[in-house]
Amino acid sequence: MLDYNMEEREGQSLYEFLYRSIRRDIEDGVLRAHGRLPSKRLLAQHLGISVITAENAYAQLVAEGYCYSRQRRGYFVSPIPLRTPRAPKAAEPESSRSLPDAVRYDLASAKADPAQVSRVWGKALRRVLASEPDEELYGPQPPKGALRLRRAIADRLRQVRGIDASPERIVIGAGSQMLDAMLAQLIRPSGGIALEDPGYPRLAQIYGSLGLRVAPVPLDDGGIVVEELRRTGAQVAHVMPSHQFPTGIVTSISRRYELLAWASERPGRLIVEDDYDAAFRMAGRPVASLTSIDVQGRVVYTDTFSKSLGPTLRMAFMVLPGPLAEEWDDKVGFYANSVSVIDQVALASLIESGEYDRYVNRYRKAQRDVRDAFIGELRQALGDRFSVEQADSGLHFVLAIEGIDGGVLKARAAEQGVRLGLISEYSLSEGDAAGSVRQPAAFAIQYGGLSLESAREAARIIAGCASA
Repeated sequence: MLDYNMEEREGQSLYEFLYRSIRRDIEDGVLRAHGRLPSKRLLAQHLGISVITAENAYAQLVAEGYCYSRQRRGYFVSPIPLRTPRAPKAAEPESSRSLPDAVRYDLASAKADPAQVSRVWGKALRRVLASEPDEELYGPQPPKGALRLRRAIADRLRQVRGIDASPERIVIGAGSQMLDAMLAQLIRPSGGIALEDPGYPRLAQIYGSLGLRVAPVPLDDGGIVVEELRRTGAQVAHVMPSHQFPTGIVTSISRRYELLAWASERPGRLIVEDDYDAAFRMAGRPVASLTSIDVQGRVVYTDTFSKSLGPTLRMAFMVLPGPLAEEWDDKVGFYANSVSVIDQVALASLIESGEYDRYVNRYRKAQRDVRDAFIGELRQALGDRFSVEQADSGLHFVLAIEGIDGGVLKARAAEQGVRLGLISEYSLSEGDAAGSVRQPAAFAIQYGGLSLESAREAARIIAGCASA
């Protein structure tokens, strides 16, 4: 007779506990193959449960193949391979276990203020769910994304970035990485893709995973070096002209025209303009986009809402040149759109009402104060031992501190809960390409989402580690 203590089920229902107990005994070989199980009435009486409970447990076991039944004879154990003993769980490295709790201030990752995002985004979602017709929220959507959002983005691009783009040329996707991968699948550049070096290692991983040759190209103070780009033989150049990460460089206007000239030299060449951080220029007007001066249709414009609404809202878009937009429909238009319709409509309503731009302006002002507080704290503690570059270009700047090795400072800061990213860690080439632009000890400080007090405290920790 099966003997289980039904009082030890720890919150499970009687049926679930009985089913799991019998299944475990079958998997462990306690109950032999083709062995007869007690009738449901005898089992119920023995365990003090209802016949229905016993019957439901047997039915679940039969459904999953652990038992089989014979008419008028009862239930029998199915022959199954004995369960292989589970391997002991490998101990996690100490650093891995402590990382989530140890990092108090992550200055190496892009963020947004969760409290502000929650307010503006929660309000937009509630409004949309309460007022929009069901057919718009729950009906099918085009592969390129909700037409309403693409229209809203087109209008905003025209006003804010000087880009004249029809909704038919805009594609919405779940993050820039997905769109980059789909674009590479569309154009399949035989000559490979050139990336700024230093740059995003993950971008190189994405293109490399698609079987494409990735060619790192060095930077100088004007941006990507076009002569070096020519030497790579690449067909596509992926650049961040408005605020390059991690160096913060803003591509000069003369270099932008050089890039456009490079693209027009041969058929099939393209430039992917990643308009990283352009909305958060802290002084003066946003730098004009490369796409706005492209007259030959050689630039694919991409942008994301992660800097303003947080990286958890996986929504980005790209603007394709006219012929490429038609190819998209023919070659990759079979993909279903990857973003929730409700999220797309909510974002469209934010843009249409002007609330999104008002929110961006408030956030930009708040983060400018955060940046000033951070730098002010460093100046008070370190005097002229540090330097800051590209502080007005967006939500990160380059910080260098004299008199200490960058790796040592990073390790000391990590012990105090501050995570830093060395510029040299973003090198895409085997050598230290970062050293051709900045000293290897320089850091890319991403301060988006910090409060005034947290910025001051993080700066005090860094200054203390530099002085230790």
